[in-house]
Amino acid sequence: MLDVNTIVDDRQMRALTGLDMATFCALAEPFTSGCQQEADARFTDQHPRKRKAGGGRKGVLASSQQKLLFILYYLKTYPTFDVLAATFGLPRSKACEHAHHLAKALERTLRTLNVLPARAIDSLAQMQAVFADVPVLLLDATERPHHRPQALVDQKADYSGKKKTDA
Repeated sequence: MLDVNTIVDDRQMRALTGLDMATFCALAEPFTSGCQQEADARFTDQHPRKRKAGGGRKGVLASSQQKLLFILYYLKTYPTFDVLAATFGLPRSKACEHAHHLAKALERTLRTLNVLPARAIDSLAQMQAVFADVPVLLLDATERPHHRPQALVDQKADYSGKKKTDA
């Protein structure tokens, strides 16, 4: 099982999380409050707690440092949930739940620290303004599955024309 205490040096920490030890430790304290805020936001009047805070079985990811290691490792390497669960000693369904909840907590923490990168660029002019001092810009994109519409009219509107013959 991967644990914060088993990581011995900066090189190993950088390989697993992308951060050195000093940056990881500096991020761990604000991440604790980010986790708490995210947990409080998850439970509302529509979805109340089943137990008091702190009640119930203790999780495998007990400390906030272990949770931070978990989410940074996941975001750096993107393993399958089966691999992630085996690495941290969790059931795979809990690995999925933790990944989603802790990603929100990390985003909340980074927003609080004002280090969250800008994600939304609305126009080509805005992109050129943001990357004006960059001589060469390479964009990497991932294809995502596109659900085929059921209505025939919508299917024709989405058709790329790839298999049309010009003859």
